[in-house]
Formats: sequence, C-alpha cells, structure tokens
Amino acid sequence: MKRHNFAGLRATHGVSVSHRSHGSTGQRQDPGRVFKGKKMAGHMGDKFRTVERLEIIETDLENNLLFVKGSVPGAKNTVVEINKAVKERNKRTMKDTIQAFKDDIAEGLKEKSNKKEKSAETNKKDAKVAAAPAAEKK
Repeated sequence: MKRHNFAGLRATHGVSVSHRSHGSTGQRQDPGRVFKGKKMAGHMGDKFRTVERLEIIETDLENNLLFVKGSVPGAKNTVVEINKAVKERNKRTMKDTIQAFKDDIAEGLKEKSNKKEKSAETNKKDAKVAAAPAAEKK
C-alpha cells in the first residue's frame, strides 16, 4: 500500500483478513500469466544510490558544511557518503568558469582602452594632416 499507493480493500462487505492486499493480480486463461512490471508487494527503500560528477563549490569548516552543485540523493538529514572522483573531469568547474568570465571581462576592458588610445592617436594625426594644408595655404 505504501510502496505503490494502493487503496486497499473494504473494511466490510465480505472482505476478511485481506484489507491491505493489492486485489487482483491479472486476468484469467488469456493471457494466462502475470505481466512483467506488475506492482506487487516488496521491499521499499534502503537502497544505495551513486551520483557521479557532482561538484563541491564551497566548504564551510566552521559550520561543518559542504556546498554541492547538483542533486544529492536521499531524504533530508540523512548520511551522505562522499568519495573522491573516479572519472576524470573534462569540463570546467564553477570556479574555472567564473575565472574565465573575469578574464574575458578584463581582456574586453583592455581592448576598449586600446581602441580609445588608437582612436585618439588617429584623431591627432588627422588633425595634424588637416592643419598642414591649411598652414601651406597661408
């Protein structure tokens, strides 16, 4: 009932000693079997789940906390075992991404300042070239 949300059988009207049973299992002679995947009684929960390639973003040693990027299996306030990665990391971590973003911004600012300097220099040259013919006319 708890595993598959079955409603159970009636409390009266001829039902005896099977109030928490699942009811009918299948059909009659045709097909003459129980289909695979039929929801039946069994052990629920208490399974280990492994999630790979989660990223530890930050650690807080004072409060004994780990900040993990991604979903962590299990219920709240349960024990989680953390192991060293088995697979190699072939994508950037959050820290790498932030650093690359900062580097891109710094590079963009340098390019802007270089463009401004170049444009200022060309403007001075253009002013000198424009002033030269005017001086020759006088």
